[in-house]
Amino acid sequence: MNTTKHSGINIEAMVADFWATRPRRPRQGRMVAGVAAGIGRRYGIDPVIVRVALVVTTVYGGAGVLFYLLGWLAFAEDNDEVSAIESLIGRGRSSVSHAFTVLLGVLCFPAVAWLWNGQFGFFSGVLAAAALLGGLFLLHRNRADLGVPGAPTMTSGGPMTAPSYPPGATATAEWDPLGASPLLWDLHDPNAPVTTQVATTDDDDTTVMRRPRAPRSAVGGVTMGLAVLTAAALLIFKAALGASWLSLPHILGIVTGVLAGGLVVGAFVRGGRGLVVPTVLVGVAAVVLTNAPNGGTAGFGDLRANPTDTLAASYNRSFGDVRLDLTNFKFDKEKPARTSVSVDAGEARVIVPANVNVDVTCTADVGDVRCLNVSQNWRDITLHQVDNVPNAAGTLQLEVHAGAGDVEVVRG
Repeated sequence: MNTTKHSGINIEAMVADFWATRPRRPRQGRMVAGVAAGIGRRYGIDPVIVRVALVVTTVYGGAGVLFYLLGWLAFAEDNDEVSAIESLIGRGRSSVSHAFTVLLGVLCFPAVAWLWNGQFGFFSGVLAAAALLGGLFLLHRNRADLGVPGAPTMTSGGPMTAPSYPPGATATAEWDPLGASPLLWDLHDPNAPVTTQVATTDDDDTTVMRRPRAPRSAVGGVTMGLAVLTAAALLIFKAALGASWLSLPHILGIVTGVLAGGLVVGAFVRGGRGLVVPTVLVGVAAVVLTNAPNGGTAGFGDLRANPTDTLAASYNRSFGDVRLDLTNFKFDKEKPARTSVSVDAGEARVIVPANVNVDVTCTADVGDVRCLNVSQNWRDITLHQVDNVPNAAGTLQLEVHAGAGDVEVVRG
């Protein structure tokens, strides 16, 4: 049974209207292909918000990449007759070549595979795709009449442009279906300056031009407050109940969701632009910690260790610095000592005695590494050093890792 007509929303008509007035990709102000800039222009929102939504849904599920490729194929560029996919089937001219159109279509297949098999699982891909489609649905439902200059100027029925009027021409009502020519519309411009006449003397009047201040949106402040309260509540819950499953990446992911929700709300009320940077930073931190060896569960703050008799199997921190001083440790000549040092974000520094043999592996995802007498920086660093000394008091087998930070192994 079709209940669409009873729901108050004609989905079929909305889809048809979206396709007829879909965004165009501008040549100016775009980062890659202009998909985000076109959507922002079409619906009167900041393109930065669209870009953040695409980045977040790319990280969490991979839907952002697929959505961008489809927009590249379906949205025509300014001054093109049709989109790339329409040009491929012979419906008009597009600046995108047929070969590149085919390449974009081929790239959609791995994007779909990423959507269903992302690092956060099947559900995250579905949720990310649903979030993008839902956001686009709400934009078109509430802002279909905004940014129409960015819509296509040609359809299968002919031009959609309004007639131009030369200066001084008499207004007619032949174009507007309501019988009111655009030249007869008397709409208030909210950004127009306000003229105030101030009398300074009896013979002198001074006219002051003032532009009214736009009311400041409370979306940014409210969202940041909710994000802080959410993080605090989750940390208290974790500490009170000892919920080991509620790791730092989970908390950051939830906070990212709160911030992203504020961005979505801000897209409709023209507010919340200050949320862009915090959302990106918190989201990136969640991803980094999710992929880190400790998974954000090894604790926070600096760790200082100076063992003498017993050597722990590992010394770890999620955020902070680890400093392990082994100069006072009593080594056994017959049995090698083994340990590891790891930080997700911070510095890992190990001081080894001058009279022991050292077999050390130093690794870092991003940062600077100084592994005894060898150094390297930037990313994906792996250094392995074996340094033996005469009359060694023992042997140390050591692994030192930093996710984002510095690694230093030196002799004391």
